[in-house]
Amino acid sequence: MRSRAALAAALLAAAAVAAGCAEIPTSGPINDEGAVEPLEEQRRFIEVSEAPPEPGMTPVQIVDGFIDAMASYQPGYETAREFLTEEAARQWDPSAGVTVFYENRPDADLVGADVVHVTMTVRGEVAGDGSFRELPDDADRERSSDLQLVQEDGEWRIANPDPGILIDDFSFDREYQPRNVFFFDPRFEVLVPDVVYLPRTANDATATLLARKVLAGPTDWLAPAVVTAFPEDAELGIDSVPVRNGVATVDLSAQVALAGPEERERMAAQLIWTLGALPEVEAVEVQVTSGAPLAQDEPLTPRDPQLNGYDPAVLKSDTPLFAVGDAGVVRVADGELTPVAGPLGDLPGIREVAVNLGGHRAVVITGDGGTGTQVQAASFGEEEQLETLFQGVDLASLSWDRTGLVWAVDHGVQGPGLVVTQPDGQPLEVELDQELAGGDITRLAVSPDGARVALVADEVAQVANVIRDPDAGTVSIVQPRRIGPASARATDVAWSSSSPSWSAADAVVVLAESQAAGAETPTAQPYLATLSGQEIVPRGLRVEDGVRVAGSPGLPVVLESGDGELHLQRSSNTWIDLGPARSPAYPG
Repeated sequence: MRSRAALAAALLAAAAVAAGCAEIPTSGPINDEGAVEPLEEQRRFIEVSEAPPEPGMTPVQIVDGFIDAMASYQPGYETAREFLTEEAARQWDPSAGVTVFYENRPDADLVGADVVHVTMTVRGEVAGDGSFRELPDDADRERSSDLQLVQEDGEWRIANPDPGILIDDFSFDREYQPRNVFFFDPRFEVLVPDVVYLPRTANDATATLLARKVLAGPTDWLAPAVVTAFPEDAELGIDSVPVRNGVATVDLSAQVALAGPEERERMAAQLIWTLGALPEVEAVEVQVTSGAPLAQDEPLTPRDPQLNGYDPAVLKSDTPLFAVGDAGVVRVADGELTPVAGPLGDLPGIREVAVNLGGHRAVVITGDGGTGTQVQAASFGEEEQLETLFQGVDLASLSWDRTGLVWAVDHGVQGPGLVVTQPDGQPLEVELDQELAGGDITRLAVSPDGARVALVADEVAQVANVIRDPDAGTVSIVQPRRIGPASARATDVAWSSSSPSWSAADAVVVLAESQAAGAETPTAQPYLATLSGQEIVPRGLRVEDGVRVAGSPGLPVVLESGDGELHLQRSSNTWIDLGPARSPAYPG
């Protein structure tokens, strides 16, 4: 089995950028930018031709040939079908999913005269909707199946293949690419990335696959937290999205023309943001089959004024960082730490700070775990007043999401201690997935789009969906997924992006602590973890007793060390010191 370090390096090279796809066994070339530098744009597709069966092959050779024929993507996998009986070839569905295994080839042993027992060690699985999940280290990774062979025209053929395809992890990294497909938050205010996997192919069908996926809707995991502007019966009017001279043209069926102007603009936004990630696409034109434009008269890019308001990154590149200084809340900009105007800039005893999306108002935790803590709020301004929103026992991990809700964890109560309140301090009922309900949540970070939350529960980093019901006054946290390094103790989380050039909240920075053999003290190190469960190589800094991490898509990661110093990441392996401060936080 490949080591975790080798696997992380392979993932960084082959799967560090997120984007979107349609059902897995279709086509489309992929070129994109990696998490460190734009290597994928220069990557040339290498087609690997697999051999069909030869006369006289044994049952084991037939099984090996069948598995080898799935190692390279083919529309319909016609070569692989040649190893099956005629009936099995008609019924076999390669689109059911992808099982990724570690071995160069699974072990295949003849059991009796006509059954081949196949065993493999599974790295992860791609579901039929394109979502990939890497199995955790403590999962049972061994898979086995018995393939029944029969003779047709004197040659052995497989009669009972499992649905979906099998592929080794090296070929998977070569053949498949993660991509973002965009949907909306429930209020239709901002786009949310849905990470799915797409085959790397040598033809020009990528744009078609991405458009199909937008129309098909989100993956099963993300679906409870997002919405789509497209009606259920929407489809491509012409089943192709050609890219000519940098312009991708999407023809939609007549159903979409019945929507109002606002809905049509949202539909166009989903397609343009999704297709706009392709390096060969400079602009996107969306029209109905009659040739009339859907929402715009000319091709647009995600950065055009009509669409940039839906930016999934939410924050602009010049957004300042906030933190807690010696005397109160400070704004960190251009290397300077400046107290904010008003009562929060001169308030002693602040433990943590969170700032609203507009960057003009903050909440802070004051007090201590012995006498009780409280969340207080004030706007930035000399005449502003300080008010107390709510009381707690031992509050921590403030987060102020884009919808105006204030989140915190109360370590002084039994159970998870998750607290969510409205801006006026009115509490909301929090409903937790069963996997989280009995745990101990210590840190949290709501995604910039508000649709997901990253958590540290029982020293494990996880990502879950956020479902809001304002009428019932509830917030539900559902479908948690484990992320980050399994061999280290997670201590904090922050949202980030897998690509510095395409900013969407599709990855989480996990601050994780471990102690090397013979070391006197543990070290804390930030990792960039994808939502698929893959662990990306460390982000260039290892410090003793790191305690907090801040991030946001398109903005640099900031780490607070145990000695109260802030460190800002300039590149993958370059960090600069910002000075003495605590609790770094970006707005929203």
